[in-house]
Amino acid sequence: MQYNPQQPYQSGQPYYGQPQQYPAQQAPVQQYPMQQAPVHQYPVQQYPVQQAPVQQYPMQQAPVQVPVRQYAPPRCAPPQMTPEQQRAYRYERSLRKTVNGLGAMMLIFFGLELILGVITTLIASATGNSELSESSPLFLLENGMLSMVIFFVAGLIYCFIKRVSFAEIFPFDKIGAGYLAKLCVIGLSFSLASNYVVDLINNTFGLFGIENTGGNFDAGSQPNVLLYILTVAVLPAFVEEFAFRGIVMGVLRPYSAGLAILVSSATFALMHGNFVQLPFTFCCGMVFAYIDIKTNSLLPSIIIHFLNNGLSVTSDILISYGVLTEGQANLCYGVIFAVTGILSFIFLKGIIKEKNSKYSDLQNGNDVVPFKRKVTLAATSPTLIAFTVVMVLYCVLSLFTGTA
Repeated sequence: MQYNPQQPYQSGQPYYGQPQQYPAQQAPVQQYPMQQAPVHQYPVQQYPVQQAPVQQYPMQQAPVQVPVRQYAPPRCAPPQMTPEQQRAYRYERSLRKTVNGLGAMMLIFFGLELILGVITTLIASATGNSELSESSPLFLLENGMLSMVIFFVAGLIYCFIKRVSFAEIFPFDKIGAGYLAKLCVIGLSFSLASNYVVDLINNTFGLFGIENTGGNFDAGSQPNVLLYILTVAVLPAFVEEFAFRGIVMGVLRPYSAGLAILVSSATFALMHGNFVQLPFTFCCGMVFAYIDIKTNSLLPSIIIHFLNNGLSVTSDILISYGVLTEGQANLCYGVIFAVTGILSFIFLKGIIKEKNSKYSDLQNGNDVVPFKRKVTLAATSPTLIAFTVVMVLYCVLSLFTGTA
């Protein structure tokens, strides 16, 4: 029982009394001096610090943060090209590249021909011949022989650069002698008819006081006659056919036979450099190219070209020597045209009636691109446009100056 001071004492209960409080005694703490452990001083040996080799790594620059431009979201995603569209796209690029190369070749040739003409004029001025006639040897050399040689070399360079196979652009398939003779008569009759168109245009220009470009031939000596025949009849028959029915038509023929005929005929007409011959050369070029494609040979056009130019040269020589008058020469020319025309009608009728005749249609090459699209691509080629503009300006200039 614990003591409670608040509770009074009652008898009969044990008395414990109030506990006595004594002060607490703490035991004495004996202080002993702390002994420190003896410290031994030893000299510290210094060793060289070896640094580990630091391997150098190329620093990688953090990518440059380019602010992103805010574009309007496309309304619709561009459609992907189908395999047919991809093939047509590559086809069009190839055609445009080919036509541009041909236009560049003809521009280079025409530029070289102008340079040659300037050099010839300077030589003529130095020798005292201020005006060159069509019969002078210097004019024949410059306007005929050297010009054809330059054209031939330019064509060879083009074939070498483009790596064109000569077997493809200069075909010479075997043709029967009789069949070849018929084709030559047909081609010659068309050429003679074109010459009458030239005369009509020349007379029309004469009404307005515009003379024909080119003078009259005057054979002064036998060497000039031979040189005239060589430069007007022989060389053009080979070189121009080599360039236009060979190179131009040959490289375009895989794309389309019709396109090859159109482009080769148009460039052939423009290269002559005067409006008087433009319809004549274009019509002749169409006939020559068509026959060559159908026979797969350049031989018919070479022979027809030589015969047509040869008749013109022979007529000029006979008139200049006084063997024939101009009226008699025109009469002979008309008789030849009538005979070849009648024979051509007969030969053409027989060829058309032949079974499985190959002259009724033209192969347009790859059908992926339509023919009209091919013509548009060729006509809008930059170098061909530049060549056309240059030659048209030259034709206009030659009409009024008589320099062609």
